[in-house]
Amino acid sequence: MDVELSLLTASGLTEPKAEWTENAIRFMNASLKQRLGKSDGKVVFYKSKAADAQSSLLQLEKLHQATGYTILTHDLMMPLPSKKLDTSPRTLGPAAIELSKETGADYGLFVFVRDTYTSGGRAALMFFAAAAGVGIQGGTQVGFASLVDLKTGNIVWFNRLISGTGDLRNEPDAEKTISNLLTGFPL
Repeated sequence: MDVELSLLTASGLTEPKAEWTENAIRFMNASLKQRLGKSDGKVVFYKSKAADAQSSLLQLEKLHQATGYTILTHDLMMPLPSKKLDTSPRTLGPAAIELSKETGADYGLFVFVRDTYTSGGRAALMFFAAAAGVGIQGGTQVGFASLVDLKTGNIVWFNRLISGTGDLRNEPDAEKTISNLLTGFPL
């Protein structure tokens, strides 16, 4: 689970909010446990104990972020015009095998979400800009989830979420976000 909630300031910078993020992760984990607990397989939540930023398992999380954004951008939203549709499997590579060895799991569900909330200053700027005929973006929710075969590293299922609404700081919206992220999930 790679989640971060931030305040979107008038200048467009984001200020990460630890308390918001902790609550969102707690709500999202509870929702995942409820949804995935109904499956036939055993569900275990993994949190790396590695403190070193260069740890291969922490780097695997960063690789998932980069790979997910690539799938989101170049496969789903704006395919590169010079590329034909690439049907080769997307993969996190051999680093996923290490996670399988550590956990004994066959598959890993990676969840990435970034959620921003408009500050009062940003809302005022949006109001005055709109009066002048200029649109300014408010807070948004962007996320994706990948089911990874930990024996090969291949991404066997992927889904994305892009929304201008929703509030992961409360349990019902966090449940809705998880529900949207897991649409089409192969249980």
